[in-house]
Amino acid sequence: MKKLSLIILFIIIPLTVSYSQVTQAVVGVDGFTCSLCAKGVEEQFRSMDFVKSVKVDLKKTTFTIVFKKDINIDINKLRDGVTDGGFSLRDILIKAEGKYEKNHLVTGNTPDLVLKNLNADYTDGDRISISGFVSLSDNSVKVKQAKKI
Repeated sequence: MKKLSLIILFIIIPLTVSYSQVTQAVVGVDGFTCSLCAKGVEEQFRSMDFVKSVKVDLKKTTFTIVFKKDINIDINKLRDGVTDGGFSLRDILIKAEGKYEKNHLVTGNTPDLVLKNLNADYTDGDRISISGFVSLSDNSVKVKQAKKI
């Protein structure tokens, strides 16, 4: 009976644990005027070990980046990928899921993110998903949208 209980626990527990991480970023870039310029920044992003895919929107001058699972993300490297090519970082909009703890989002693949402009009441331990603009200077996110999951 104990073996059966342990087997059930090992099957059920992983199903109840939600995956927490920053999943995507939309990086706004100023200063490039052609597809060749964009290609250089795109290649900078693609060379990062935590990037799964990159999609360029030349009209909006943005790069949508999807991150690999189970790899730590260094959001500062996204800025460096833009500025190393001689362009300016306009903004970084992220999508993330994690655990709410004392006005922070704990994602597991980034340092804890300070949540600013959060317009809902959450209790420590709540699982939430957010989208918002990252401030690299203080590791915070100005939340545009949040919901409990």
